[in-house]
This record gives sequence, structure tokens and C-alpha cells, in this order.
Amino acid sequence: MTPWRDATLRRSEEAARQARQAVNAWLTHSAASVRFDMLQVVSELVSNAIKHVPAGPQRDWLQVRLGVGAGFVRLEVIDPGTPEPQPCFAPLRMSSLEVSGRGLGIVAALSVRCGTHLVDHGHRVVWADLADARRALPAVREPAGRALSP
Repeated sequence: MTPWRDATLRRSEEAARQARQAVNAWLTHSAASVRFDMLQVVSELVSNAIKHVPAGPQRDWLQVRLGVGAGFVRLEVIDPGTPEPQPCFAPLRMSSLEVSGRGLGIVAALSVRCGTHLVDHGHRVVWADLADARRALPAVREPAGRALSP
């Protein structure tokens, strides 16, 4: 899985817009359909992190990462985590009448795979893979220690 592009954003109402701008710039060589879908996915995942992750000291950040694999583009949104010991990724069906929770359903519908896991210090990674037959990012050297978590 290479190459990675990432941005650390301040937790704010502007974070989703800033994440879309970064992803759009990173995917200039990708198919327009992949770029459009990825912009929707990053909006949903960043908005969820802002809405559902408790704020507090040293919790005013989130990170957006983008990488490519064989035939797919992976987006990860990393946040400070929540008090729950296990990550939760439960998309609602698109026909659900629930007021909240459709965002993960949109992510699941647009992606070929998606999920979540915890990393060091309880930080949560929520990720989605979108199909892309072309190489989405220009080749760059991979920094040491930037391996993809399963």
C-alpha cells in the first residue's frame, strides 16, 4: 500500500471542507468518479469524527490519510478515540428512517471494503477502500514506518 498522503486537521466546523480540499488535490490523477465518491466518503467520515468523538485537551485534531493499493484507493480518518473499548462501524440501510447514521451507509455503499480499528493510545482509524483501476497518486517515496494497519 503506497504512497501515502496525509494531513492533520484541527477539529472544527471547517475540517470536512479542508479534508475535501486535500483529498481533491491528492486525487488529481484519479478517475473523476473515484474523486467524487472519495469526496463524499471523506465528508462523512470527518463529520462523524467531529460529531461523535468527545472533545477535550489534546483531542482537538484528526488526521486524514490516503493511499493506493492494487486497484483501490484507501482513505483513513484517524481520531483521538472514544471511551468505548471496541470500535463500532454499523452502517444503517439506505432506506432507514433513522435521523442519524446514514453517513456510514453511504460510505459502505460507495466502497468495496470499509471498517474501523484501534491503534496506539486508543486512537481510532475508520477506513474505506474505493475501487480504482488506475494509479490514483503519483509515485512518491514512502516514509519509513508508514505501513498500513490491517
